[in-house]
Amino acid sequence: MSKHKKDDKHDKLKDKRKTSPPTIFENVVEQATERWEQLVHNPQFATALATALEQPMNLANRVQELVGASLRTMNIPTRDDYKQLSRQLDAIADQLEALRERLEEMAERQPEPPPPPAAPRKRKKAAQADDAEV
Repeated sequence: MSKHKKDDKHDKLKDKRKTSPPTIFENVVEQATERWEQLVHNPQFATALATALEQPMNLANRVQELVGASLRTMNIPTRDDYKQLSRQLDAIADQLEALRERLEEMAERQPEPPPPPAAPRKRKKAAQADDAEV
């Protein structure tokens, strides 16, 4: 069968669908679409949907609170405790880095100290006399 004949058959079927009454499936789809549009634009439906979606989130939050309370009762750190400690450690590391930089800047500005003077040496005779007295 040639491509031209296939196209003709396809066009005939298309034309037949346009002129034939809608099928049961097409009627169901059309009615369902209309009802869905009515439902979506209904404020009561929007409220009910929001409540239905909110309840699982509330339940998850409640479970997390109960698990946290149980862990604290057993004196075991929670995820929030670890997060807080991590933030505190980050802050301490930042402070240490800032202090190190300040110390380096101060050391660069400070002139080199002169070498310490040499300590006077004791004479051998004086050192021996000191030892004899003891």
